[in-house]
Amino acid sequence: MTHHLSTRPEPGSTRRRRRFAAAALAAGALVLGTSVAATSLTFPGTPGKDVHIGGDNDNADNPFIQPPGVTAKQHMDNTDVLFGRGNDDLLIGKLGDDTLLGGGASDILVGGPEKGTQPNSDVLLGDPGADINIWAPGDGSDAFIGHQGWDTMIFAPFVERANGELLLTRSDGRRIPRVDIDGQAAFSCTIVDVPASENLGFEFLVRFNVNGTPVVTVRQRDVETVFCPSPHVGRALVADLTDHEPEFRNVRLNRVPGTVGNILEPVG
Repeated sequence: MTHHLSTRPEPGSTRRRRRFAAAALAAGALVLGTSVAATSLTFPGTPGKDVHIGGDNDNADNPFIQPPGVTAKQHMDNTDVLFGRGNDDLLIGKLGDDTLLGGGASDILVGGPEKGTQPNSDVLLGDPGADINIWAPGDGSDAFIGHQGWDTMIFAPFVERANGELLLTRSDGRRIPRVDIDGQAAFSCTIVDVPASENLGFEFLVRFNVNGTPVVTVRQRDVETVFCPSPHVGRALVADLTDHEPEFRNVRLNRVPGTVGNILEPVG
């Protein structure tokens, strides 16, 4: 079977094209509803290629949220709600159970990085455009809904600066994070098809494994491509979720085009 990467035109496969407009509208309403309660909130930014980063200030250490002497929990454990706009935005949620809505154009959505802190289950909504969700070890079990466009999920450790912040580089007039996806012998992924009888509303579960043991599951809906770590240097594992029975195969990093390829390109 011939496999293609993320720049090919959207296929006519009815299985992958089962768009759920009503559910997408409901998800948008959920985000708006949540934003009323969340103090760590970034409203849609400029028409440019923005970078929005979660404030992580809705927590027990904020006396405005959690008044002194009040024992009942008033805070939201660093929950952030981040919105993109009609351009190629980068949204980074950081700690907590975050909700990210990309909006129009091709957005990069990062629920974490959370590095093992909890709570850490994020909901990421791509909206129209070729959106990319990046999950790193230490993040929690998330849900990624790509919606319209050719959307990509990446499982890989981030490349960080010496101070622990994400390394962001410039690519095509925007800022992008970088990952270390090759030569990762301990990491692997497993694709699980979700039968309609489960009533979960997702098409696939992708389980991230450490030494063969599942540690996290990310739910996928309207996502076309998944990249996972490869034990081989200079390669990644990729699966085309539009295939009838998607399986991972090795691909050379220098053969991955576009923004995805720039994110996967080895640093140094």
